[in-house]
Amino acid sequence: MTDSMPRILCIEDNPMNWRLVQRLLSQAGYEMHWAEDGLKGCDMALALKPALILLDINLPGLSGFEVATKLRQNTSMDATLIVALTAKTMRSDRETALVTGCDGFIPKPIDPFLFVGQVEAYLGGQRDHLEQGREGAALRQFSQQVVEHLEAQLKEAQEGNRKLLEAQSELEQRSHHLSRLLSLSKEIIPMLNDRDIQVRVLRQLHEELHLDRLRIYRIHGSGTYFEGLEKTQDGFTETEVLPASHPLIDWAEGLPNGTVLTGGDLRQSVSWEQGIDLGLWSPKAQTLMLPLRSRSADHRLWGFLAADRPVQLFEAFEIELAALHAGILQVSLENAGLIAHLAETSRALGTSYEGLETAYEALKEAQRALGAQNQKTALGALFMNMAQRLQVPVVVLKEESAALSVFMDRANAPAPEERVECHRSMDQIRLAIAQVDGLVRALLRRAGQGEASSPEWIHLHDLLNQELDLMRAEGILSESLLVELNFQAPRDLLYGVYSDFAEVIGQLIGHAMEGHPRRISLRTWGGESHLRVEVEDDGAPIDGALIEGAFEPFPDLRSNLTGTARHPGKGLPNCRQLMNAYGGSVQIVPLAQGSLVRISLPME
Repeated sequence: MTDSMPRILCIEDNPMNWRLVQRLLSQAGYEMHWAEDGLKGCDMALALKPALILLDINLPGLSGFEVATKLRQNTSMDATLIVALTAKTMRSDRETALVTGCDGFIPKPIDPFLFVGQVEAYLGGQRDHLEQGREGAALRQFSQQVVEHLEAQLKEAQEGNRKLLEAQSELEQRSHHLSRLLSLSKEIIPMLNDRDIQVRVLRQLHEELHLDRLRIYRIHGSGTYFEGLEKTQDGFTETEVLPASHPLIDWAEGLPNGTVLTGGDLRQSVSWEQGIDLGLWSPKAQTLMLPLRSRSADHRLWGFLAADRPVQLFEAFEIELAALHAGILQVSLENAGLIAHLAETSRALGTSYEGLETAYEALKEAQRALGAQNQKTALGALFMNMAQRLQVPVVVLKEESAALSVFMDRANAPAPEERVECHRSMDQIRLAIAQVDGLVRALLRRAGQGEASSPEWIHLHDLLNQELDLMRAEGILSESLLVELNFQAPRDLLYGVYSDFAEVIGQLIGHAMEGHPRRISLRTWGGESHLRVEVEDDGAPIDGALIEGAFEPFPDLRSNLTGTARHPGKGLPNCRQLMNAYGGSVQIVPLAQGSLVRISLPME
């Protein structure tokens, strides 16, 4: 294609015809443009000012004749040729095209072998003309076509307006139903009695859909039968229960999720006669069967709603309205059950707190007793006793707080302004549980009753605090000894055996106590890849020669450990062996006063 070739606009609503025209004329070097309707074609013609417009007559919206008339009224289009491209080949159609402003006429289907030459002939100056005296007949023909086109558009507009009015009426009706549904949902939020909730929702549904019969069944908490409530002339009465093994229940359970059956579909079902026998619907009425599924992952049958009315078929929006009422009913009943469970949970929490307080006082008494008794005997008896007494309230608190957390996240209960305070209380509960639970597990491990030998995820900072508390209880660390804690490690989560790390910490503290210090500093620091733990004491210094053999096994067999100088802790060789198993390392740094032992652990 060159810049000297003319620009051609094809106004054609058939893409296949356009592609043929485009392929033929593009290969001939013309710059091609396409519009798929008359209005767009007029806009593109005024913008592009093409040399030639190939105009289809049968266009949606504006016809080709109307497009030609419109363009010829614009003086800027005087230099543009308009050639009708249409399947209308009658003499009157040709004359109408010429009288509306077309310069020529190419019939469809186009001849691929002649088409390019026909276009070039018009671009070269060829023009078609009306015969003498035929202008009036052609104009009358065009006027008649314009009138017919306007009549067709008027009828289409009237039909569209009728449909719009029907849609508006339906929208207003739906808006009314949804407004009542919203008011209903607000009204039943504070209700806690199951029967009151069912009566309120079913009464409104009965009124909205002008029902004759209406019955709701839902599964009992035992899961063995379905209990029902029926709308009668005198109000609402309970129906006979349906066993979970009833054929109608099995049939409803097997329906695909989201199925709603009405009219002929319900009559053709295998349980139609069973529903008649149960009084769910009348044989001659218009019927509705709406299964309700559990909102849990298994989508088991929670219940179903059955209704009928004498004559009028159930429309789609009415089925949707019934489903919305049933959904509100289901959610409201579940919320009422959760609120009742919350009340019982609160009472159980009060009882658990009392037990926890008693156990805590007993634990403090046991700690005082440990100061005056043999530490091993105290750990094996009193600590074990206290740990067992603490386990029960801790388990209860865990279960009840978990149930309370799930309920607090629901949309309607409790109120939003109360939910923040509830969550704050739950955070305090979880913190207390974590502290007590950590101490219990540490006590059990120390007494040989916990799972101290199985690998687990361990928060090292928690382990350090727990072990220090136990050492003070055992009398290893006196209350007067200053223990400084400086935990700066951003990550302290390790995977390993609790007893291994507990033993290492105990050996490091034992090494520090060898120098009879007045102060012990315990620090953690590190980055993304390593964690460092340091234990520093201000006791007596250690001779450099002793430090060199501090991690060698069997320290009691070495003669150079005799004397009155401070010796490294006897458990340091065990520390190195344990840390080697975890890919870590242990080293001693001598200080002018005391020593510093550093452990380095990888965090992968």
